[in-house]
Amino acid sequence: MFFLSRSRLLALSCSVACFAPTVSVAQDTQSVFAIPAQKLTSALTAFSRQTGLHVAFDGKVADTLRSAPLYGKMDNFKALHKLVGKNSFKIDASNPNFITLRTQKTKGSHTTEANSEDNLTVQGHRRELRTKRNFAGVVDSMVYDDLSNLGGATSIAQMLTQLPGVTGIRNGDEPRYISVRGVSSDLNQTTLDGITLASISDGGSIRRRVNLQNIPAEMTGEDSIYKTFTAEQDGGAIGADIEMHSRSAFDHKGLYKYINAYGIYGTEKGSAGANRIKGMSPHFGQGAKVVFSDRFGKDKEFGIVTSFRYQQRTRNTTKKWQQDSYNYYDANGKVLKPNDPSTPGWNGMTAPRYVDGGSYSNTLSTLGGATRLEWHPKNTGLTASLMGYAYQRWEDSFMEHNEYLLDEAPAYKLNGKTHYINPAVIDQTPTSGREYIYRARTIGRKDNWKMNTNGVLGDLGWHDNISTLKLRAGYTWEDYFDHEPYVAARAYPNESPDSAVLADYTIDKNNVANLVNISDMNKLLNSGYKYQYVQQEYDRDHEGLANVRLDYTRNLKANSHGFGFATGFEWRGLNATNSSDQLWYNPGGNASSSMFIPNMKNPNGPFFDLTNFPWDKQTLDVNKSRQYTELAYFRYKEQLFDGYVSLHYKWRHSELIAGVRADAVNFNAYIPETDGSNATGNINKKSGGYINPLPSLTFVHEFPQELILHAVYSQSVGRPQPTDLAQAQQLSCGNNNDIQAGDVNCTLSRGNPNLKPREAQNFDASLDKFFNRGRAVLSVAYFNKIIKHDIYKTRSTELIDDQLTYVTQPRNSNTSTLMGVEVSFVNRNIRGPWKQSFDINASGTWMRGRMTYEGVGVSYKLHQLVEQPKYVFNGSVTWHIPQIRGAIKASFDYSAKYLEGLNDDPTQMYGYGSQPDLSIGAWHDITDDLRIKYQVSNLAGSHTRMYYGQHLNRLEAKENYGRSIYFELVYN
Repeated sequence: MFFLSRSRLLALSCSVACFAPTVSVAQDTQSVFAIPAQKLTSALTAFSRQTGLHVAFDGKVADTLRSAPLYGKMDNFKALHKLVGKNSFKIDASNPNFITLRTQKTKGSHTTEANSEDNLTVQGHRRELRTKRNFAGVVDSMVYDDLSNLGGATSIAQMLTQLPGVTGIRNGDEPRYISVRGVSSDLNQTTLDGITLASISDGGSIRRRVNLQNIPAEMTGEDSIYKTFTAEQDGGAIGADIEMHSRSAFDHKGLYKYINAYGIYGTEKGSAGANRIKGMSPHFGQGAKVVFSDRFGKDKEFGIVTSFRYQQRTRNTTKKWQQDSYNYYDANGKVLKPNDPSTPGWNGMTAPRYVDGGSYSNTLSTLGGATRLEWHPKNTGLTASLMGYAYQRWEDSFMEHNEYLLDEAPAYKLNGKTHYINPAVIDQTPTSGREYIYRARTIGRKDNWKMNTNGVLGDLGWHDNISTLKLRAGYTWEDYFDHEPYVAARAYPNESPDSAVLADYTIDKNNVANLVNISDMNKLLNSGYKYQYVQQEYDRDHEGLANVRLDYTRNLKANSHGFGFATGFEWRGLNATNSSDQLWYNPGGNASSSMFIPNMKNPNGPFFDLTNFPWDKQTLDVNKSRQYTELAYFRYKEQLFDGYVSLHYKWRHSELIAGVRADAVNFNAYIPETDGSNATGNINKKSGGYINPLPSLTFVHEFPQELILHAVYSQSVGRPQPTDLAQAQQLSCGNNNDIQAGDVNCTLSRGNPNLKPREAQNFDASLDKFFNRGRAVLSVAYFNKIIKHDIYKTRSTELIDDQLTYVTQPRNSNTSTLMGVEVSFVNRNIRGPWKQSFDINASGTWMRGRMTYEGVGVSYKLHQLVEQPKYVFNGSVTWHIPQIRGAIKASFDYSAKYLEGLNDDPTQMYGYGSQPDLSIGAWHDITDDLRIKYQVSNLAGSHTRMYYGQHLNRLEAKENYGRSIYFELVYN
């Protein structure tokens, strides 16, 4: 918004033409409107957005008036007359591209009109393409809209998955992080109002990826993903610089109110109510969002905006694991020797050796809010703001997991003699059969975690017609707490005729085995379950990040020409601590008394009654508990000092930017000392640091017909994760994110304080064609990254405490490369028949990565990077229907399979399969102030699938979260 005097109105209209597309009335003077009756200020904003016309008017007068409703297709100026009605404005359309609403003259009104001229407000339509057009490099943006944004897009992560080249890194049925152009989410730089955010990652680990699931969408206004880098931006980004901007009270002329209450229905029931878990709804959830904004003071120079969020929903899951372990029988039901389909005599049908499944019941809750105070004193060039936010997200999770090893050659002993059972498989078909249970294992786990996300941010700025000076400071912090009881027991049923327990299985089209029935559940429960693991963990993690930055620019405004420059300095201090009190109990006792038979079949088998588990009767292993508690501790402190100089020269249609940034980091890692495998009780301090000069060069040229070329070269770094540097070693058992089927049930992670930072050279070129009066763009981009000292984490298998355990450790690799092509198309307000209109946003990205890493004495070459799919498609279509005073919106995102982690043995690399996600929603106004919204997420009912193998061609697990249905009532 710009406050203008009469003498400056013409100057601004000329400057606007420099960066906004010219509106030709001769081309088209009609638009399709869908503007309910509301405050005239906001109605005129919507009119400007839907027509592309710029409108100037007295905001103080418009704040006191109400518009007429406006629906359907009509001439722009007739529509404006209808919208304004008989209000106190006269329409001046002498310049059809820049319309002025003048106050109607009445007796004695000359002074009033003269004063109100100073308060004329230019109302431009807010759209993402404005940022894309004005930035010299490559950027894509998303603006949160209270009225048209659907209930499922509750976080920044969900919103950004609509943008080109973005892959949502999922946590269950929602994205938690984003990968941009195939670069790991650890290598994004994420800021809020220019301040870097603290973040605690999965399971309390300290990493640089910011958990965007914890940032409510309504807290921000415009969120941008910068894919190319100048010296003004942080150098610690190889993927993207994600810049979130908090909402401003100055986005509105006065009082703004938004209230949204909604209900959620989940189609996946899960095991709640069948496993002695009380108080968990199997299907329903609810939530509310509130935004309040107002301006006050003599000249409306003060502003306040506050937002509030509450949500509770149930996310139930069923999960199936699958291992390459099958039984192959002959025509008589006898197992082949060797047990392999290549052995002569195979009957042609596959029977499972492992049947593995789990059920998860999760209650997810979010509560918190944000408030921002602003000060924009009139005619001073000063601005200031102070913002605070606090959000808490917590989860109550219950896991029931049953695994069965089916016997290939069942036998039993009687009077000292072994009797073999034949046939070993009964009623076998290509997709079903019955086998004997050799071993049964039951796992129960609870997670009661919560994460607190907090921040205090402030800024003070000054500007005149040439220069800007801005000081920003903030402190953000996150705390993570988790109590995780974990119990596992196993039994070996006697296979004699009186005691044998048989399992009926089916095999689906993905060759995943499902256990559909157990012959006698009571026999199984009484077959001698013994504790394998009994443990509890109390995790506590904290990260705090202080940030101060000062930036100065000269002659860098949108309408500036000639020489300009930017310079600045930044300091950041990070302090992170991880601790975990681990209680390990002696295994081997009788577990049957703590188990029961649930009233459900998925997963089939007995459950642990964790709610009433007799912890007081367990014997603590004091030495093991102390060892793992000491090994789990680490602390990491880091300081960053950055300075930059960026030189700009702008011609009429071209701009050249050359700059350099000095990125300097020093750190101290405090790691438990070990004597090889056991903690000594001492803490070792390891220090390190580096400094990197990071040059960049950007060229942009605007050809005729609104065709813009961008060419960018830059260098950036990927700082190692604090967890990778500082962590000594930590053992975890039963974590479903890491554990594969079968006997491998634990992971041991180790850090590496000798890691070097990644160093990347980034080459980017793009061509943007704007059309439809600046409301549409077709963009084609090419990118190429050469990454030196790339960091990857391998996963090997070792025998620890007589248990097969995955051991993970980060390492530097040789040079990695990544290249790709990105095509995107955006077009707003496409006019259709019968007064309809459409908004289209679609993109596709192709990527090819190359990396080399060292396995056990062997060097492996891969054709993709971690978190890098080969293809990504994102998009949405909105169909505006004036006849119902509403719209229908469908959104779609798809990413091909991608690696999640590496392994010393390439046949054991693991990752996620391709997953389409289709959501559809609608909204319509039932009164001028009330709107109803509907949405179905995961409409296609797609499953999350995990694969392993060098080409991710072997299915490891499949998760089903069902669909989520939202119903919203909105007051605005």
